[in-house]
Amino acid sequence: MEKFKQKLSSNVKDRTAAFAIVIAIIITWIVVFGIIQFVGYNNYVKANATLSVANNNGNEDEKTQEMIEQAKKESKIDEEKAKKENEEEFEKLKEKKKIDTSAINKYYIKVNYGAQVVTVYTQDSNGDYTVPVRAMVCSTGTYTPTSGVYRTLGKGNWWPLMGDVYGQYSTWICGDILFHSVPYLTKGDKSSLEYWAYDQLGQRVSMGCVRLTTADALWIYNNCPVGTQVEFYASSNPGPLGKPSTRKISNAPSGVRGWDPTDPDSDNPWPEYLEEQENKKNEDKKPNKDENKKPDKDENKKPDKEEPDKDEDKEEEVPDTKPDEGEDSGEGSSEGSGDTENPSEGEGEGGDEQDPDEGGNGNTIEEGSGENTLETNTIV
Repeated sequence: MEKFKQKLSSNVKDRTAAFAIVIAIIITWIVVFGIIQFVGYNNYVKANATLSVANNNGNEDEKTQEMIEQAKKESKIDEEKAKKENEEEFEKLKEKKKIDTSAINKYYIKVNYGAQVVTVYTQDSNGDYTVPVRAMVCSTGTYTPTSGVYRTLGKGNWWPLMGDVYGQYSTWICGDILFHSVPYLTKGDKSSLEYWAYDQLGQRVSMGCVRLTTADALWIYNNCPVGTQVEFYASSNPGPLGKPSTRKISNAPSGVRGWDPTDPDSDNPWPEYLEEQENKKNEDKKPNKDENKKPDKDENKKPDKEEPDKDEDKEEEVPDTKPDEGEDSGEGSSEGSGDTENPSEGEGEGGDEQDPDEGGNGNTIEEGSGENTLETNTIV
């Protein structure tokens, strides 16, 4: 009996050990399999991410190429001829010492007609134009160059444009292509802005010039001397500073919408108008004081018991006297004609309008003066 017990106990121990070994093997296999799967999954994610980036870059390149090809098909400018003429004109200005060569390389302007954004760069410590300074929303068009680097050749305020309109703070790039404000209908009248065209900034709607807000056109006019480089290219990426937005002005009152909201002129009605609109919004948000007012104590006080009016209970006295018999009892009422209401005279409407400010801002060069201006109207 003892031998049987020992043998059984030995068998149980052997089976337990074997079972434990099997369990350990299974656990080890599961852990190893899990590690393999985890590593494989990470590699899969990384591969997909890399492929996605590559695809996006490919799509970006495709979109850019499509933009360039479409612009070239629609473009009516001979870019090679324009580039050659630009270089020749620049050399003439240098020979006549009309260009400050020490200042022309301060800024580099890039016109992205794909995203309708102009970005101005300045040099980094290595002399490369990698530091963005200012981004401007723009509108280009059919005659806008699709590639190449040009030099600005001249400036003029209230430059005449095609269609009997005028551009504030214009900077001549090449051919008939300028940087300028949204067109104005009347020269020198800052209240005659084509407000419908202002609402189209950021779209490819011009004839070829690079339209800007008045503030942006003025910035280039004041800060980028004649001879500054201008590059044209296309990309769906607006650039490091993004694409600025502009206010829609067509729905503004007629006395306001004719002005560019960004024009720094002191007569510009936009700051006052926007302040009024903001104050009105703030007033609408304020709670009504009468609604929050606590009732007075007298209002909560119970009314005193009213005493009946003695005159109300008093019987009406009837006169004892009767009309004399001799009197004529007929009714002698006379018909009175009703008073008619005399209409008031209408007040005249519309006061004298204030004459617009015909003068431009300072620091301007009149068009047509010097060698660095166009003699003919330019396209807008």
